[in-house]
Amino acid sequence: SSRRVPATAGRPALAGFPARVAMKGRHAAELSHALARIARAAIAGRERKVGLFRRQLEMFDLGRRLGAVRTRLVSADSRMDHAARTGRHRAEAHWRETAGRLGSLSPLAVLGRGYAVCWNADRTSALRDAGAVAPGDRVRVTLAKGELECDVRGATRPPEM
Repeated sequence: SSRRVPATAGRPALAGFPARVAMKGRHAAELSHALARIARAAIAGRERKVGLFRRQLEMFDLGRRLGAVRTRLVSADSRMDHAARTGRHRAEAHWRETAGRLGSLSPLAVLGRGYAVCWNADRTSALRDAGAVAPGDRVRVTLAKGELECDVRGATRPPEM
C-alpha cells in the first residue's frame, strides 16, 4: 500500500487527489452539519406545533370547561342569592313603612287621637254637614272606646266661603 501512493502521485491525472478527497470530506461534513441543523429546526418547529395543538386540546377538555362553567354558576348563584335577599329586605322595609302610614290613617287610629265619627240614628251614613240634622234628631257618636247616643239640641254651620 505504501508503494501505491507514490505510484499514484507520479501520474498526472491523479495529481492532487488526496487534497480533493480531503475537500470532499470537509464538504460532506459541512453538509452533514447543515442537515443536522435543518433536522433540529424542523423537529423544534414540529414540537412547537404539537405544543400548540396540545394547548388547544386542553382548552377543549370537558373536565376543565365544566370546572370553569361550575365556577361561573356558583358565582352567579351567590350574586342572585344576595340580590334576592336585598330585594326581600327592601320589600319588607317598604311594606312596614306603608303599613305604618296606612295604620296611622285608619279610622280607629284617628279615633284614638281624639276624633269622633258622628252617624245618623240608624247608623247608615256618617254625618259631614251640620245642616243634615235638625234639633230633636238622634245621632250616634263613635269614639275610640265606645259609642254615644245623643239628641241634637241645635246645629251651627260655618259661614260659606
